[in-house]
Amino acid sequence: MNMRKLSAVAVVAAVVIAACGGTASTGGAPSASTAAATVAPGPIKIGAVLPLTGSFSASGTYFKQGYELATKEINDAGGLDVGGSKHQITLSILDDGSNGTKSRSLVEQLVTQDKVTALLGGYDTGLVEAQQAVPDQYKIPMVEGGGAASAIFTRGNKYLFGTLATIDDLGKNTMDFLKYWIDQGKLPKPLTIALVWENTDHGKDYQGAVNLAAKNTPDYFKVVLDQGFELNGSDFTSLLTQVKAANAAAFLSDAHLPDYITMHRQYTQLGLTHKFVSYGARGPDQKGRDALAAAADYLVAGLWWTPAQPDKGSQDFTAKWKAAYNVTPDWFQALSYETARVLYAGMTKAGSLDGTKIRDALASLDFSGSIVPGGHISFDPTGKPKTQIVMTQNLPGNKVSLVWPKGVAGYSDAIMPLPSK
Repeated sequence: MNMRKLSAVAVVAAVVIAACGGTASTGGAPSASTAAATVAPGPIKIGAVLPLTGSFSASGTYFKQGYELATKEINDAGGLDVGGSKHQITLSILDDGSNGTKSRSLVEQLVTQDKVTALLGGYDTGLVEAQQAVPDQYKIPMVEGGGAASAIFTRGNKYLFGTLATIDDLGKNTMDFLKYWIDQGKLPKPLTIALVWENTDHGKDYQGAVNLAAKNTPDYFKVVLDQGFELNGSDFTSLLTQVKAANAAAFLSDAHLPDYITMHRQYTQLGLTHKFVSYGARGPDQKGRDALAAAADYLVAGLWWTPAQPDKGSQDFTAKWKAAYNVTPDWFQALSYETARVLYAGMTKAGSLDGTKIRDALASLDFSGSIVPGGHISFDPTGKPKTQIVMTQNLPGNKVSLVWPKGVAGYSDAIMPLPSK
């Protein structure tokens, strides 16, 4: 990656890799919010805690890069407009080592010791869940694009806002997509499904969406295997043996990137084939395609953004990401970039560095001109985003086709059923 092209961000963005963060003090909520509100003219401190080492380090690094790029653009344009004056942004990013306990402690450290004005969230769902109580405790707003479990938005938090449509939405879109292809006669009716899911809130959302569709439309879907697995596994042979024995027409798995790579490699080694295969949001990720090569061809994924979107904003973003990092971005990079832009837009709308005023501005924000599908990001009263899911299919030659919803700009029919390999 060409990091020299982003070197200017280091002048105003202090990125701290804190592999061993100390225990944060627990100070009271009013003091943190008041400190942020009374910052003298000068740089604004924004904080984030990400997994830059450990099992989620690849995705955490993508998020770091997205936050940095969005911040650099603001700073290069003269700074963030708050109340009619422009401020440079100082971005402090700490490493939680993919550990939830440490993640929460470091977020508290950013608030109580570093006195940040606002927070950008972590990655993945489990780490965001570890962080999520801190914003409300200290009345410091957080915008996150790395946690997609619906449970995040059912706990009464007022200072946490998400930019990812939740996994139950992703699961519903997958089932709508399958129903369409059943109606076209390309998949059998009812479609028998072998369903596996990570044993987390993320995985249970996906499981719930698939089973709800099967319950509501039993003439279309029949789940013949419904099995959980533990996150960050090293061997899925036993699980895949159950998948093989189920003799289903479709294989659906909800997995994070490391588990997807391991699972699909073993799926291929065992000689499994299905008429339809999806790993939830995994498939077009470049890290996965590099690891799996042709074995990843024809997989279908539900995504929050794809470089296959033909709109000008998405194409411009893809071009500038390639210029900065010499790689085509995935949704990780796009959503982290948009997450930072949403936070900064909320701060400008608030016209203040007061945490509660920023929170109120975010709650009523309609962020237009976004690169996410639909072009807008806004929030319901729980902080859950009002955004859309698109679906893609991997094609040979490292290509991706936009295959759902039907009629969306850039749409192409999916190849159904999947070709036998």
